[in-house]
Amino acid sequence: MMKNKFASILLSLFIAFGLWLYVVNNVSQEAEYTIYNVPVVMEGESLLEEKNLMITHISADDVDLTLSGSRSDLAKVNSSNMALRVNLSNISEPAEKRALTYTPVYPSNVPTNALAIEKQHPSSIFVTVEARRNKEVPVEIIWEGSTPEGFMSDRENRVLDYANVTVVGPASVADLIEKAVISVNLSEQRESISQDYRYTLCDKDGNPVDAELITTNVETVHLDVKIQQVKEVKLTVDVIYGGGATESNTTVTVAPETIRLSGGEAVLAELGDTIMLGKVDLGSIEKSQTVTLPVTLPEGVTNLSNITEAQVDIKFSGLIAKEFVVENIMAENIPEGLEADIMEEKLTVIVRGPAADLMKLNEEDISIQADFTGAVEGTSTFKATVHFPQEFATLGAVKTYSVTANIWKQ
Repeated sequence: MMKNKFASILLSLFIAFGLWLYVVNNVSQEAEYTIYNVPVVMEGESLLEEKNLMITHISADDVDLTLSGSRSDLAKVNSSNMALRVNLSNISEPAEKRALTYTPVYPSNVPTNALAIEKQHPSSIFVTVEARRNKEVPVEIIWEGSTPEGFMSDRENRVLDYANVTVVGPASVADLIEKAVISVNLSEQRESISQDYRYTLCDKDGNPVDAELITTNVETVHLDVKIQQVKEVKLTVDVIYGGGATESNTTVTVAPETIRLSGGEAVLAELGDTIMLGKVDLGSIEKSQTVTLPVTLPEGVTNLSNITEAQVDIKFSGLIAKEFVVENIMAENIPEGLEADIMEEKLTVIVRGPAADLMKLNEEDISIQADFTGAVEGTSTFKATVHFPQEFATLGAVKTYSVTANIWKQ
């Protein structure tokens, strides 16, 4: 009996203690709790941009709050699930130190009026509002050093993917910015540059501007600039001597003698030290004259001299020319089984050489041989070669000749 009575007393005490804990933790409304570092959240910044304004400084990013309310509600809030909302929509002009009120934002399971702010530190939030500037500034290149000897940089025709940079920020800073400067070092640079460069925002005198509050449309600009070798090359022609013209009695000169080129090292090395303009066949040229030939360059080579044609001056010395009517026309190399009938009974040829030798030459001394190699039935033209006796080796026929012949089977 005594044992049951004692158990009842213990049970009553346990229940009473539980009711007391419930009242203390869930019913009492007079508890206080301090939350540290509650973040400040600004709203309405897009509206400020529409007014060409922006916040450049805020006095505090977080606030310490002492809240009062039921213990159950206080237990639900902390610095990670609540914030202090600051509304910027009412700001319409610049201000150096404008006080703003803030509204607490609690988790969704805590009613907005469940807690009261008893203390706050700092007590107010201040912001600095400035005019917002949006402007473009040119990209300026500072060239440092110089290319090695024999190389050049085509700085005039350099290409930037962004010729201007857009800067956005407070007018007090943006108005100081006049250019975006990149530095390019050309020292020992033997190859073309194709590279991204970070720039520095500078004032009109080239001094860097503190651009911490400035945003830009790009972080880097891409630069392409050709670095090429410069080389002097000689212009020349392939002289084919003939028609009595030899190295001893003919002078061939090219003007200009040289031109200046630029290009990659490998391309210029393959080009060599001369440019062949073409062939000059002296046997096809009757008298002294000047011939114009084009200057043709391989791909990837630039003509710095801007000379597209060269003058080839041909001068014959001590030579004269004379016409002869030749009847001695012979056929050679007629294919087996075919016959050839040359239509021309005579040909007029021009012979050139030293006057003393040419005066001794008679028409009977000259023969013409028509080459019928590869001939087939029908009427065709065939190459004819003018021949002279050995004692007239200093003479030569000028121009080329041909004959017409009928070819038939035997």
